[in-house]
Amino acid sequence: MRHLPVLITLCLLQGPLRAADPGTVVQAAAAARQCAPGLVRAGKGIVEVPLQVAQCLRLPLGLVETVFSPLPGVGLADGLKDTGAGLVAPFKLCIAVLKMPYEVFCGVGDALVAPVR
Repeated sequence: MRHLPVLITLCLLQGPLRAADPGTVVQAAAAARQCAPGLVRAGKGIVEVPLQVAQCLRLPLGLVETVFSPLPGVGLADGLKDTGAGLVAPFKLCIAVLKMPYEVFCGVGDALVAPVR
């Protein structure tokens, strides 16, 4: 029963995949390969924001590590490093949020304007 959605999808895709001629598939693959760098740029712009949000959580982690540094297994140096990274993270988040529309727009534009040979 778990494989039913996969089976239905494969049955629905079987018709269009069988009807495509090899020349069209090769041309589509070449076009997709030329569009990939632009889409990767757009994807990196989108992914950067959640990564920087996660880095903001290093400030409380660093403060807790610094407070509990006398305990075994918790180092003061690690706490200070995480605190420093957590203090810088909101500024990097602001930059990532401001750059994201530009990166996505330019990445999608590069993908759409990619020359097809």
